[in-house]
Amino acid sequence: MQREIEQYNEKDFSGRNLRLFKEWKQIDQRCQDDKRIGYSVLKRNNVNLPVAYEIIFNIKSITGVGEKDEQGLQKPIFGDKHILHINLPNGFPAVSGFPEFMFKTKIWHPNIRYFGDFQGRVCLNLTDHGVYTPLADYLDRIVDYLQYDDYYASNEYPYPEDLRVAEWVITQAEPNNWLEF
Repeated sequence: MQREIEQYNEKDFSGRNLRLFKEWKQIDQRCQDDKRIGYSVLKRNNVNLPVAYEIIFNIKSITGVGEKDEQGLQKPIFGDKHILHINLPNGFPAVSGFPEFMFKTKIWHPNIRYFGDFQGRVCLNLTDHGVYTPLADYLDRIVDYLQYDDYYASNEYPYPEDLRVAEWVITQAEPNNWLEF
């Protein structure tokens, strides 16, 4: 994609399109810097800039849990390919146009919806970040989620996205050191 990006000149854009161009360059660079992450453009706007991405993470992570064993434990199930879609709504980068992050593959993490409506929705718990936060920074946060280097499982602020997964993390994963993989 870098060759395609080089066809554009930052000076050709202003406003939202300038932001979209900068985001594209940063995502491309982030994926070049970490070979475990790749991307493709899913949708473009009227000047051919990306407004939706598919991000592929080749990182070992928990994708679910098994049936209860004789001790009542549900051991983690792992996968190593995870697909995330990022959609930039028309209002992006305004507060009303916050990017949408949705996993298309199952991820078992307290900050990613596993059960119920909005399966795959990622809650980034970044109240200190706003519309100026680059998408590449969010990708870094999601890598931390996948590796369980970062998570919120307690039922207090910032709250987990999926309470059932959070309960499993607190009652089974943490006591058995299953989050260190």
